[in-house]
Amino acid sequence: MADTITVSIVLAYFVVTLALGFFAARKIKTAEHYYGARKLFGMFVTAVAVFSGIASAFTFIGGPGLVYPMGGTVNWVIWTPVISMPLIWYLLGKRIKLITEARPVATLPDLTAARFKSDAVRFLTAVALIFGIITYLAGNVMGAGLVLTDMLGTPLELSIAIVFGIIMLYTAFGGMVASILTDFFQGLVMMVAAIIFVVFILIMTGGVENLFATIAESNPRHIDPIGVGPIWLGIMGWWWALNIGSSVQPHAVTKFFALKDYRDLKWGALVTTIAWTLACLMWFFGGYASVWVVIKGLAEAPARSDQAIFGVIAQMPVVLKAVIYAGVLAAIMSTVSGFISMGTAAVVRDIPTAIGKSLSQRGQILWGRVVTVILTVVAALFGYYGGYVVGILVTLGLGYFASMLFPLLVIGLNWKRATKEAAIITTALTVAMNLGFLVYEKVLSMSLPYGLPGYGVTFAVGIITMVLVSLITKGAALDDMDEDIRAAMSL
Repeated sequence: MADTITVSIVLAYFVVTLALGFFAARKIKTAEHYYGARKLFGMFVTAVAVFSGIASAFTFIGGPGLVYPMGGTVNWVIWTPVISMPLIWYLLGKRIKLITEARPVATLPDLTAARFKSDAVRFLTAVALIFGIITYLAGNVMGAGLVLTDMLGTPLELSIAIVFGIIMLYTAFGGMVASILTDFFQGLVMMVAAIIFVVFILIMTGGVENLFATIAESNPRHIDPIGVGPIWLGIMGWWWALNIGSSVQPHAVTKFFALKDYRDLKWGALVTTIAWTLACLMWFFGGYASVWVVIKGLAEAPARSDQAIFGVIAQMPVVLKAVIYAGVLAAIMSTVSGFISMGTAAVVRDIPTAIGKSLSQRGQILWGRVVTVILTVVAALFGYYGGYVVGILVTLGLGYFASMLFPLLVIGLNWKRATKEAAIITTALTVAMNLGFLVYEKVLSMSLPYGLPGYGVTFAVGIITMVLVSLITKGAALDDMDEDIRAAMSL
């Protein structure tokens, strides 16, 4: 039977989240507000929203669920956001903010179309986003269901329906404005939850030394830096795609459209990095604590690794448990709302604009609300029937976005020699390769040599293709760039 205090706290969290979402609808005056919250928020709100947008079921459930069977192997992934967060702000934040001042951009396809002077690039970017969004959302669907089921004892299907129903409501009404406002609130909840969780774990286990000594007695390899996961080539593939690739995760990058002031970039990077450090500590200690409670006989070995963290949460006092549940739900909901808003923008705004069928401002907002409902339902069904455990699903999503968007954004916005032709060929190629590896690895149940992930190969091929094709073509590069875009890339 669900505990009354736990249920009350989490319900209060749901009510505040919905209230913020409906309040956001009042700030929407244009389609650019609905899809990008263009120039509506200051540094602190945006910085926390960048953090909470990336934090997801992977951080709080899937990540510890990978530590449980693999141990130290996952440490090569855990700390990557501490490096990638400053990269997001300094590699992309500056360029995006300057281009936003020059053009009415509100989405990533808007941005790439402005940079490369091409609706073909706009179209391919939108397609790439839709494919990656569906993949990434799948992991968060299962995460949402697992959390609410563990808390309330409701069937997994009902739990998914409750969480995604709430997200659907506030995202449909408030769009990206609602996503950022709720992300800000949810980010604060996550930071508080992370601090409480880490302190509780250290008290419960008797400190860092006792925690790892107990695990070492049971299985020394679990605390070894290599751990018990994939061999080194696979580990480095994880590191490269998730560290460098995290700098182009769309659910973070799109938040820069909302910044009011260019000067906010400096301190925003620091705020986001501090927030992510707290989340990484929760991931790290939560994963090892899930091993510790099983060794100590405080919890049974989980049937699935993505359920491991719940053995730790079960040891907490009622009030603290409620805060942690709220934090986990916040991580999931903040990511999902941002992705749904981006997916809706791709369908309603970006693809129609690319083919010369753009809707009116009012039409974009109206149809955006309709498509939000449809996309939410599709994402929930795909996530429920997807078949992968949460951690692996979201790792695939991160890798897909990295391989698709790194050439377009990091290279395209920072290298004036990058061309329109290179952007078109690279994006089409990476989308095709990702689809091919998805079939190869999931449908055919095959794998590349040495544990190398398919998205790692796609990532490398995308970078090489972008550079080589740019060197032999000229479109939208150097003197062929629009003057305002060239100025934005020169500062």
